[in-house]
Amino acid sequence: MKSKKLKVNSKYSKFKEFEGITLIALIITIIVLIILAGVGINLSLGENGIFSRAKYAKEKYMNAQISEEEQLKELYKELGLLGELPENTPEIEEGTIVKTPNKWESSTPAYVSTQTGEEVVASKKVATVYAVSVGEGKSVPVPIGFYYVGGNYETGVVISDNKEDKYEKGKDKTTHEYSEKLKGNQFVWIPCTIDTYRKIDWKKENAKWDMETHTAEYAQIEKYSGFYIGRYEAGVGTLNKEKKANNEENPFDYSVTFDENASLYGNVGVQVGINGWGWQNYNYTARQIGTPVTTGTNKATGNIVVKANSIPYYHADYYTAVEMSRRLYSNNAYVKSGLVTGTMWDMMLKYMKETGNVDIESSSWGNYDNISLTDLRGYYTNVTYSTTAGVAGATNGFKSCEGLTNTNSGTNSWVILTTGATEQVKKMNLYDVAGNLWEWTTEASYVDNLDYNMNVNYNSYMLRGGSFGHAYATYPAPFRDFNYAPGTNTGYGFRLALYLQ
Repeated sequence: MKSKKLKVNSKYSKFKEFEGITLIALIITIIVLIILAGVGINLSLGENGIFSRAKYAKEKYMNAQISEEEQLKELYKELGLLGELPENTPEIEEGTIVKTPNKWESSTPAYVSTQTGEEVVASKKVATVYAVSVGEGKSVPVPIGFYYVGGNYETGVVISDNKEDKYEKGKDKTTHEYSEKLKGNQFVWIPCTIDTYRKIDWKKENAKWDMETHTAEYAQIEKYSGFYIGRYEAGVGTLNKEKKANNEENPFDYSVTFDENASLYGNVGVQVGINGWGWQNYNYTARQIGTPVTTGTNKATGNIVVKANSIPYYHADYYTAVEMSRRLYSNNAYVKSGLVTGTMWDMMLKYMKETGNVDIESSSWGNYDNISLTDLRGYYTNVTYSTTAGVAGATNGFKSCEGLTNTNSGTNSWVILTTGATEQVKKMNLYDVAGNLWEWTTEASYVDNLDYNMNVNYNSYMLRGGSFGHAYATYPAPFRDFNYAPGTNTGYGFRLALYLQ
């Protein structure tokens, strides 16, 4: 008997063929998904996976936090801040470390382990400042690593970054006689409120100026109700009395040095022809590394000083003032430094006028061409006033003030003094706010007088405080004098301010 063959309809044959291909594709897809899943699990859970990295990052954060806490504990121990601190009351003596106001503290995350082993993030209060009483129930924030020297709201509160300058009961370290004994950089507290922190139009200027206060300044004022400003003009080196006693040719210790052995101590000439301007010298410019600036190069190494008997950083252009102000505390975790702003300058003058009854608008107390200064200490250099090209503005080297009875011997007797040279230039524990050097600020100016023989395409900024080459009535401390950012000048310096974190 012949067997019968089953014939399959061609329509179903195609179906079977199609069904076979789909099954294979499905198997391949599953295999691929398994592989991808394995890769994903490895990326997440492997030795270098996402979760491992996250765990590692968290551990690093916790270790860093523990390290920072240990450092703070050491600092607090050194300052006597461990244990219960008293509330600040009118009866508390000046110089007493008191409880830190809540608004001076910040909340930061901190990992906390529960009894079940679960870790949760909690909030922790920390402060980068501690509070010191300055009498009458008032206190000032002192940054970690700084020390209260002395003074109060009525005289000017002084702090220093050197422990040896720390306040000692019964000893007034803010006097003019004692000020040259202090070893650290010094700053004076300017109290003000967020409601009053505004620029002031003193009706004394030679160009239009930016009347707005930068919003970035408000955070510090709102939190601390004030700010610190340099007690002195920024300097490059401080007098070493031992070197002087040994009759060394150059008795200064320098914290800022310049390329090619350039020095602000000896004879400093001017370089007429740079940008077509006079009184220039670009041997002392400072520039932030890695940041392009249209003019000049970085020729300065080191950090400025804010101390008595220091050679002021003259021949500074705006960029130099900004950079050198930034550098001083750029690596400090608790405080930063920067060039003083226009609002800060106005608040300082307002504080002098209202609290210290200082006649700031005449400024007959500064180092000006028509003021006689006596009882001098430190060093001085004469500045030539000849209008001969290449001569005007040159200095002839610093000399001891010993034997110099008067800085003024007639009109155009121009003298740059080392910082804090006489008590006559001191007000509210601040020195040289009026005269000596014009001081750059971050305040922009808008020049509408095109008669100046300068390139108006440059950004321009305001300088404050007058200088040794002017009459005090013409250019008092509130006066706003514009110049272009790359402009250096024998009489151009700067002062810095602190930004509490």
